[in-house]
Parts: sequence; C-alpha cells; structure tokens
Amino acid sequence: MSGLFRIALLTLATLLSAPVLAQEDRPLIITDSRADRGMLAPYLHTRNGIAYLYMTYVFDSLVSQDRQGRPAPGLAASWTISADGLTAELQMDGRASWHDGRPVTARDAAFTFAYMARHPYPFVSLKNVAGAEALSDRHLRITLKSRDAGLVSGLLTALPILPEHVYAAEDAPERFTAPEAATGSGPYRLASYDKAQGRYMLEAVPDHYAGAPKFTRLMIVTMAPDAAIRALRGGEVDVISDLPVERAAGVEAQGLQVVRARSGHVTKIAFNHQGMFGARTLRQALAQALDRLAILDITAPNGAGALAETGYFQQGSPWREDRTDPVWPHDPAIAATLFEAQGFARNGTGRWQRDGAPVTLRLISDESQARVAQVVADQLEGFGFGVELRLMERTALQAVPPGGDYDLLIASVSTTGDPGDIASRVTGDAWSADRYAGDGRIAAALEAARQAATPEERLAHLRAFQRLYAEELPSLMLIDPVMASAHGGRIVLEFMPDGARIGIPTAIDKSAFLPE
Repeated sequence: MSGLFRIALLTLATLLSAPVLAQEDRPLIITDSRADRGMLAPYLHTRNGIAYLYMTYVFDSLVSQDRQGRPAPGLAASWTISADGLTAELQMDGRASWHDGRPVTARDAAFTFAYMARHPYPFVSLKNVAGAEALSDRHLRITLKSRDAGLVSGLLTALPILPEHVYAAEDAPERFTAPEAATGSGPYRLASYDKAQGRYMLEAVPDHYAGAPKFTRLMIVTMAPDAAIRALRGGEVDVISDLPVERAAGVEAQGLQVVRARSGHVTKIAFNHQGMFGARTLRQALAQALDRLAILDITAPNGAGALAETGYFQQGSPWREDRTDPVWPHDPAIAATLFEAQGFARNGTGRWQRDGAPVTLRLISDESQARVAQVVADQLEGFGFGVELRLMERTALQAVPPGGDYDLLIASVSTTGDPGDIASRVTGDAWSADRYAGDGRIAAALEAARQAATPEERLAHLRAFQRLYAEELPSLMLIDPVMASAHGGRIVLEFMPDGARIGIPTAIDKSAFLPE
C-alpha cells in the first residue's frame, strides 16, 4: 500500500470514526489525482481549470450557472443590458453575505472590478470594461467600451467577487496568504487546507442565499487512480473527479457509476504561419497526408478520445452548427498532388525536396504530447518528409515566438466556454494559440460575433467562423480527449455541455452540491 494511500485512509478513518456518522452527515469525499491546487482564493490557487473550479466553491460570481450550464442568478439576482449593449444594470441579492457575516454589496463588486484592473487575475480579462459603479448597496452599473455579446455568460460568470473590507489594504494579493484571503460568499467556506498533502476540508454555509448545500462538508483529497478506485469500491470516498477513461469499463463492472464526456480540450497541430505553412494549400495537403484516425487509435485507445472536428467547435458544444465540416480524410495521393502544385518534388528515394533541397519539417512539443508527436513524426517520415522532432520543457516551449524555429507545434487547447476569448486562441501570440491572421475573415467573423446585438446574430457569426476554420485550418485538430468521473451514488453527477464556468471539463461544478 502506497504512503499516499495510507495517509488518505488514516485521514478518512479519523473523519468517519465512531460514533458512526449518519450518511447525510458524512463529508462528501472527492479524490483528485493531482497534488496541491493551492489555497482556494482567487490569487492563490494554481493556474489551471480544476483549481479555479475549487475556488468557486468558496467565492461566488455575479452570474452563476444551472446544471445545464445556462446563466443563472448568482450574487446578482437580476440584470438588464441596454439596447446599445454598453451598459449592464445589476441588482444584487440582498441575502448574500461574506463568510465572516458582513453583507455582500454592489460596492464589493465595483471594488473587485477596480482591484482586478490593478492586479490582473489570469482567468478574466477586463480590457473591455470602462467602469463599474455602485449606485447603491444593491445596484451595480457596469459600462463597456464596446458591445460584448458574451458579457453575461463570459465575464460576469467568470469573475469571482472579492470582499472590499478584506482586500482593500492588500497591494500584493498573490502574497496575501492569511486565512482571511479565503473569505468568500460561496456555498462552502474553507475550514482547513493541508498544502503538503493537497487536502481540503470545506464546510457548508447553511444560510447561503442560493439555499443550503446538499452536504454539510466537502473533502478533497489527493489520491492516485488505483487507490481511489479501491477506496470508492470500499465506500471510503464518494467521487473520483478525474477517472482515467481507460479504467471506466472496469469501474462500471464493479457496480460503480461512471459519467463520460468529450472534453473539448483538443490536441492539435499548430502551423508556423510565417513559414511554408502560411500557404493554405500546404496546410490542407498536410492534413490529408496524415491519418488522423490512426493517430487517434494509437495514442487514445479504448475510448480515451474521439476524432476531433476540424471546425474548431467540438461535438457537444452549443455553439457548433450541426453540419459536416471538411474532414480532410487521409489521402496521400491528393496530398502529393497539392504539394507538387506548390513546387515540391520527390527525389529517387521518395524524399520530398523543394528547389533541389530536401525538406525537413521541424516539429516541436513537450513531454505531455510526446506520444502524439512521435506518431505524427513517423507518419510524415513515411510520407517522405524528413522530420526533426524536439521535445522541449514547457517553459521553453512557451517562450517560442511566432515565426520561431519550428514548422509544426503540437499542443492542447480549450475550445469550450463562452466564445468571447476565441480570438485570443486563434489570432493571439500565446504559444498554444493558432497565431493566425490569414486574410482577416476569421478575425472579422469573431469580432462580429462579439458585438452581435442578438443571440441569433451571434450564433450566425460563430457558425460562419466554424466553416472558415475548417477550410482555412489555422491549426489541424487531431484528438478530443474523453473525460470521466466515477461516484458511488451519494450524488448525481453530469458534465455540462460546454464545460463548467470558464469551460472546465468536469462533472463537479458547485451546482451539483446546491438545491435544484
């Protein structure tokens, strides 16, 4: 038995020891295979989606989500948007209070906007916010620089509201580690946090304005998958948040319940658009030179992934048009014809050359995508290209500039959540972005969607973007990994259609713990 498993079970035994707790009084125990996620406060949790999600158990936002992922009242009981889309009037829920008992007011919300403008929080962008003003304790007004069709389902859902009386004096929130930093307004308060063990105990707020949580306590413990499966089978834990999908069938065979969903966090090949793959024809040629189904079968067997859609939005996304985008099927003959039309030729050994010189493609990735990168390299070499494969440290990969020393880059990117930040993922300069400008049509479609006056108009522009993406191939989407969670029946779990909050592919959004 591993040391980690022994520690986890000793902790659980202490919690569940005599007198035996009634089922409804037992903590709901959630396992996480990763280590410490940081303190559950906005500037202190680690920079990943699950850590952000845990933080939302403690901190509420102005707009929440229901179990289907639709906007629902949060700290704001209601809201209206002006006809020009530049002003939002929000009425705060007067029942909301901070965990120290003080009321949540519009002044706290206005303070949060100003504070996060000075101290940027990586999971939200305030660049389009002109100002936030508390007109009274209950009335908040937000003004924008330009219309944002995703204001409610994007920014207002993502932004955790801070207590002014706690944070006003803090000039370095990333170093504010006192227990008061976790003073939120969410349905759970942070009772204890063990950084060394990556373990959290959260206590329910019984008079929470959204209703008393279903469980009086939540416990999050670090536990490796094998240990977690044994503990779930033995009734010592209740939820495995990140069950390896290849283990799902075996877990179900033991009488436990499993939920699955495509993650929308796609593994892709990004092109260096300042090099040879600035030509769309060559991107389309490479797409048909590769056998994406074989890549899927080799690197994500036993249902661990699905073939990704080429049109950016993946199956299950509410933004995706129900149509067949170009799939660019594996067709080496067509691929060869396209390369030849662009001045490539095969020499006597079948090696591709251009202007008389052999062509070597520079392929980069990090260790997390090493298997995919190797299969892609093997296929390209089988097609006749030389390939220089470099597996880099993540920090080094993140430092590679646009137009840098590569032709192809394999990365994972989220396609989920409100589409408000798609432009940064497609036209932005981040290492995992497409870094694509093209002829401007994609950027124009995304900007039109952002400033759309109606949901129908926005959807039409997003669908135009979907079609353009599949044709232009700013990146070639390869694999949509499948996520799975398991539970023992104390709670009903399901994945939201487009991910939770900011598009996090998880079944343990806090709405699962609140009254329907």
